[in-house]
Amino acid sequence: MYTSGNSDRRSVLLLIDVEPDVRKPRGDSGGWRGTQKALRHIEDLRRQLEDQMRVRVEFNWFLRADPQIRKIWGKADWVAEACPQLLRTIEDHDDYCGIHQHLSRWSPQRGEWFNELNDPKWTAECLQTSLEAFRGIFHRAAEACRFGDRWLNQNAVELMEASGIRYDLTVEPGLPDEPVFDDPHATGRLPDYRGTPREPYQPSPGNFLVPEGGEKNGSAFWMVPLSTTQPVWRLMRRPPYLLKASRPPNLSLRSSYVWPHLRTQLDLITNVPLTMVVRSGDLATGHFLRNFLRTTRQLVKHPGLAACEFTNPATAVAKWRASR
Repeated sequence: MYTSGNSDRRSVLLLIDVEPDVRKPRGDSGGWRGTQKALRHIEDLRRQLEDQMRVRVEFNWFLRADPQIRKIWGKADWVAEACPQLLRTIEDHDDYCGIHQHLSRWSPQRGEWFNELNDPKWTAECLQTSLEAFRGIFHRAAEACRFGDRWLNQNAVELMEASGIRYDLTVEPGLPDEPVFDDPHATGRLPDYRGTPREPYQPSPGNFLVPEGGEKNGSAFWMVPLSTTQPVWRLMRRPPYLLKASRPPNLSLRSSYVWPHLRTQLDLITNVPLTMVVRSGDLATGHFLRNFLRTTRQLVKHPGLAACEFTNPATAVAKWRASR
């Protein structure tokens, strides 16, 4: 029997983007095998964490249910049919769930997908499609959101807030503006997050990258940034080729830099939430799965977990506010 957490524990958020195996699925290629495999490994991780920590462990699932999913599989909420065991897992463990949409748009002329980043109407359609699919699956409104490829702009933030979203978990502090790495036809660049806060904040009107000076009355919208590394010099594939920037806390990426960062975070005494992510579809690929297993095997053994609680964005923000 596991106990509930308490306010003295640091909040840890594991965000799981539930997506098809490949980034640009076409027709019947790129199914959901990675998510089915990921579910087994993530449930193993939950059991190990609960045995080690002796408290309930809650995970956060962000479901793809956008126009790209609808076009390929015939319905935006296809994840409910592709991964029914996932929905049972969410229900059985009372896990937290939100939406995760990409702005992929089909080009009939080129016969391929591209990122439409500059059309406010397309942003609104992608968000609304995801919200409606979520309500159809869970019979309630979504209150948390992650945009794909760490993309955001001011219009998207205002749309989320107007749609009832209370928590955005997209921002990756310390990462520079750059093109979408695998999309030469994208209509915009990814944001420059090198000046954004590394703790939860409420965005200023007109600039979501800057925190409001004090909490806004009547507003419940919060940005919860990912726990990226401190900036380091990195080689780039394109000019300027060498750039000082952070790295994301993605559990499917190389354990040689992800784990030292998480270990340093777990050694800290702080109330800032520790927020990391994994993409379910990646675990269909051998080297991504090996990275995930290497990092999580070390995570489970770290003594700093005794001062932590795996929880959800609402609880994390409430605890963060109380700590100040």
